[in-house]
Amino acid sequence: MAVSAHRLGSALLLASLGAYGPAIHAHAGLVSSEPGRRAVLTVPPEEIRLCFNENIEPKFSTVTLSQGDDAIESLGEVQTDPEVPACLVVSLESPLGNGSYTVKYRVLSVDGHVVDYGYGFKLKAP
Repeated sequence: MAVSAHRLGSALLLASLGAYGPAIHAHAGLVSSEPGRRAVLTVPPEEIRLCFNENIEPKFSTVTLSQGDDAIESLGEVQTDPEVPACLVVSLESPLGNGSYTVKYRVLSVDGHVVDYGYGFKLKAP
């Protein structure tokens, strides 16, 4: 009898998680980025590319790049890739020097929630 109660409890738990699954995964999630998280580059990037699991509205999105406490001011406008609207692209208007960088983004998800996140990469050009 204990096994049946355990199975029933597991089934109810899985069913309840399934009911909340769409709500849990409704926010925009980063699926790929260039430069990538924790990447060590030997060539300066020409752009920052952030691809999400759903389309993003560039009007309500920000992308910043910093080196330590210093913001990098030479970023272009945040745009979507015309061929892949789930990807935001920001051009780097001047080459980066060697060092550690932090990319931070803030996007508005289609469900109305704001998603903030950041990650780092390093440039070690010869």
